[in-house]
Amino acid sequence: MTATMMETRRLLVLLAVMTVYLCVGAAVFNALEAGDERGRKDELERSISWFISNYTCVDESHLKRLLRQASMDGELVFYIINNKTHLDRWDFSGSLGFAISVVTTIGFGNLAPHTNPGKIMCVIYAFVGIPFMMVLLAGIGDMLMVALKRIANLKLCPKKRRVNRILNMLVIIVLGIVVGFLVPATVFHIIEDWHILEALYFCFTTLCTIGFGDYIIGIHEQRISEGPLHEAYEVLAYIWILFGLSYVSLIIKYISDILASNAELVERKTVQRLEAEKRRLGSELWKSGLRSASINSNKTTESFALENEVNGVELLSVNYI
Repeated sequence: MTATMMETRRLLVLLAVMTVYLCVGAAVFNALEAGDERGRKDELERSISWFISNYTCVDESHLKRLLRQASMDGELVFYIINNKTHLDRWDFSGSLGFAISVVTTIGFGNLAPHTNPGKIMCVIYAFVGIPFMMVLLAGIGDMLMVALKRIANLKLCPKKRRVNRILNMLVIIVLGIVVGFLVPATVFHIIEDWHILEALYFCFTTLCTIGFGDYIIGIHEQRISEGPLHEAYEVLAYIWILFGLSYVSLIIKYISDILASNAELVERKTVQRLEAEKRRLGSELWKSGLRSASINSNKTTESFALENEVNGVELLSVNYI
């Protein structure tokens, strides 16, 4: 089997596994979220019906047009409802957050350019910035790798190398979870007034560049809503995103390498078993062929001897006559 055929077969197996994984995920999320969404839709319809029935002076078509317009930019609705006269989404810190979400491909989705020049600039900015950010994240990852290698070389249990390796790996994992997830989640829990699970959810979806946009830092928080402290908070959060992305990319690469090595090991063992079975069958066929040739040879010898004996009897008979 050629290397190209082996690689093609491995890709087909990975494609099949990923397809099954996606289908299972779709079924699970459908079971968890579809019913809740229908419930929220029914509740909204009841609220609109109650409002129209109690405020008959409001035309239903006008109300629906207002809701349609409000749904196009929910963040602006939040600003208006809370009487916030200062729009800070496109100030320096907000624009910096948008730029980072573009070049890191997180794409929270809460903020997007509305003007045509802004959209054109976004495309050009992303085209140049994304490769540069990938190089930067790789450099930060290399720097983090040096630190992780130093931790991996610690002698926590020098007498037992296996135990020492496991302890070092646990230290790396715990340190990454604490610095990358628990500490930032605690800060977001305090400042943004999120539940701790919501904060952890935001940390994970952000550092994995999923970026749904359902939770955004610095938008709805009320504790340091204005001033230099607010901008410093957002800038520190963006620095955390850069280092966190590098750390998570290292972890994902490590897991991917393990899965790839295991897949290659299974494939290599499968090929070895097939080759061994092929050699065994070939050996058995070869031995079977030898036995068949031996039997045919014996039969030929016996027939030749019998024929000689018959000829000898006939010759004696002729001589006797």
